[in-house]
Amino acid sequence: MNSNLSKINYNIIIVFFSFLLLGLFIYRDYGFNIDEKFHRLSGFYWLNYIADFFNLELLEKASKEKLLSIEGFTLSNIQYYNKYGIIFDVPAAFLEIILKINTPIEFYYLRHLLVFFYFFIGLIFFFKILKNRFQNTNIALFGVVLLFLTPRLFGDSFQNTKDIIFLSFLIISTHFSFKIIDKFTLKNVLLFSFFSATSISTRLFGFILPVSLIVMNLILMNKNNYKKKLFNISLLIFFNILFIILVWPLLWENPISNFLSYFKILDDYFNAKVFFLGKYYNPDLLPFSYTPIWIIISTPILHLVLFFLGFALILRRFLSRFLSVGINNNYSDFWRGKNEAKDFFIFINFIGLLTSLVFLNIKMYNSWRLGYFLYLFIIYFGVYGVYLIYTKKNYLLINKFFINVIIISLTLLTVCRMIIYHPYQSLYFNILTPKIVKNNVEVDYTGLSSFNFLKKVIDTNNVKGQIKLGVASWYPIWRVLELIEHKNKIKIVSTNDNFKADILYTNRISEVDKKYNDKYDIPENFEIMDELIIDGIIIYQSYERKK
Repeated sequence: MNSNLSKINYNIIIVFFSFLLLGLFIYRDYGFNIDEKFHRLSGFYWLNYIADFFNLELLEKASKEKLLSIEGFTLSNIQYYNKYGIIFDVPAAFLEIILKINTPIEFYYLRHLLVFFYFFIGLIFFFKILKNRFQNTNIALFGVVLLFLTPRLFGDSFQNTKDIIFLSFLIISTHFSFKIIDKFTLKNVLLFSFFSATSISTRLFGFILPVSLIVMNLILMNKNNYKKKLFNISLLIFFNILFIILVWPLLWENPISNFLSYFKILDDYFNAKVFFLGKYYNPDLLPFSYTPIWIIISTPILHLVLFFLGFALILRRFLSRFLSVGINNNYSDFWRGKNEAKDFFIFINFIGLLTSLVFLNIKMYNSWRLGYFLYLFIIYFGVYGVYLIYTKKNYLLINKFFINVIIISLTLLTVCRMIIYHPYQSLYFNILTPKIVKNNVEVDYTGLSSFNFLKKVIDTNNVKGQIKLGVASWYPIWRVLELIEHKNKIKIVSTNDNFKADILYTNRISEVDKKYNDKYDIPENFEIMDELIIDGIIIYQSYERKK
């Protein structure tokens, strides 16, 4: 038995060490998105605020200098767009000061590495969630591998400082939700409330977890235990509110009015058109099919198959539980035991969050990255299906060897396609997505291709002097120019007049309907110079002025 235990622990170490080593090896391969500069600015804004609040003079001075050095924005003043949580931006800003990093590109490589570390921690807690529920190390490791091999998450884990951070803290919060379901103790409530509050400060979707725990306590309430359940609910509400205020400096002064101001920036947020299946939509008038279609076309086939299997099995079980409520038998609850309670918790969160994304007119940009946190639930359902197949004798009467072949084959297919997309896994489409669909939706919204494009221009151009660069799409490429090493040959400068540009870059993103607005039409005196095509997808195109 000790030998088996050692072997299992060794497998865990091998899997996680391999993930960590891969991340450390490739994190510099990835491009830079348009949000990164803003979030660096936000980090120093809040670091300066915190230093001033606690009278930390040296830190206040250093953060102020950094804050004033950040230029190149078309957004409103940071005092207006200062509503985001600090759990990533402030530690990143603090590390930049402590490590004395002064080279622009190293600012962002540090942040990329830090995003990956947050994601890596999320993987560890996802393993703990699955091990807690299924009591099977190999099943739990399989689920972690699925999460790691989710291409869009993988690509974003090296540069997306909002959605990956939210996913990681949502995972940690879910782990402590399970601990509360196991045993309602003050320690578990405090840990859950802290991480739940942190996730809420990152994305307001985090509110679903404490609400779900409250709902579950209400379901279990009866005349014999209502005092205890009301006490539990009171603790959850109190500590969640307390920690939300503590971890979100926006709420340290005038918490109610400042919290409400968060919704103001959501309403005022850039109101670009959304390109979806060949049509341009207002972001708050997207079709109900938007999120489901994006999930289907951008998720690997293996993940989808396992998700639909696991979700169908859980749905069947809860429908039978629901229909039996009130019937005079011994199994009239929504769940039997703590494991089924955890499944119910995951189920109601997934339904609630997916319904919100589909039906509440939430503004969506750049595919469905705002909803990437749903992968926590999608993969949980997939693991549930695998667990039943492999641990329940003759479950579904499916041949285990046949299942092994399918899973291994589809896993290898996903890995191969992730290699093909490297370093653009963030733009991944699965193998069943038609080429016409890939090129009739938004792809490189955040401009991940711009950095490699600029490096290519520098490396292949032998002239001296300046190259005037225009942009034939909605993309502020000037935010990336400071990261380019010009090697004393040429210097790239941006221009707003495309007719006077030497080179035009387009990542095919528009804030206007290009069918009726010629704002981003390529002038006739330009011809195609270069384009990046991966898996049939046009990532970017560049044009040069005719000689």
